[in-house]
Amino acid sequence: MADEKILVINREQPARKQLAKLLSQRGFRPAEASSGAEALKKLEKEDYAVVLLDVTVSRPGAVEIVGQLLHIKPEQTIVVCAPPGSAVVSAALTRGAYNVILKPIEPAGLEFGLRNALERYDLQRTNALLRQETLQDDLTGVLNRRYLDRYLDEEIERARRYKHPFSLLFFDVDHLKSINDQFGHLSGSRVLVEVVGVIKTKLRRADKIFRFGGDEFCVTLPETDLRGAVGTAHRLRQAIRSHRFRPVEEVEASLTASFGVASYPENGATGDALLHHADEAMYLIKNEARDGVGVKESP
Repeated sequence: MADEKILVINREQPARKQLAKLLSQRGFRPAEASSGAEALKKLEKEDYAVVLLDVTVSRPGAVEIVGQLLHIKPEQTIVVCAPPGSAVVSAALTRGAYNVILKPIEPAGLEFGLRNALERYDLQRTNALLRQETLQDDLTGVLNRRYLDRYLDEEIERARRYKHPFSLLFFDVDHLKSINDQFGHLSGSRVLVEVVGVIKTKLRRADKIFRFGGDEFCVTLPETDLRGAVGTAHRLRQAIRSHRFRPVEEVEASLTASFGVASYPENGATGDALLHHADEAMYLIKNEARDGVGVKESP
């Protein structure tokens, strides 16, 4: 149960420090956030077994951060620390908090409250590993086509509910066939894995890459509008273009990629519609000079 990272959120420094100290004494690794904005940034960069939202004063909007945190990580376990009878308790649970620890916080109460939360975290981690085994592409290790449809439905629903932008990129690695023809399919596969590695270094934590099939990939970009997606596509295109791939030892090869862009809701209201739009935008480039970013206007 110990040695897990736990994020403590409280605007008031003395209470925050006290709770962090209590966690440290029990073998946990606490991190602190003094505001919702700071907590969101930390959660984007790191994984935490549990988020402890320590509410000292019951005020309007005190638990709005719960929904914002779950928007970034829908399966995050959030435990609220609040006084008995506080309106904050029901508000936090309604927004998706997992459990409540009543204040004043006693060591025994903290351990009991965290035990269930950590058991949930361990179960989620185990389930995630099992899902990963069935949802990963065998060659590249990225998510596979089987998972893409379900994930798109979830992200588009989230974008619709919160009125946030969402975009995706569809790209194809140019001239990979020449690598296969010259050096063999094993070398081509090695290069494809290297392409994925280059792409991953340029993506945010919330972005995901899926192998659509063959040398075609899809990159999902939450909280990104069309303009931002086009900028991301150009950065990825340039990263591939400037990288020197090694299909075999002592041989360097250059590659390019053709990208298509689609954004919700202007280019489609469903995952299939966005994929179709991005695919058509990509072929505006693929059928011409390649090594570019295609943007297709919606009718």
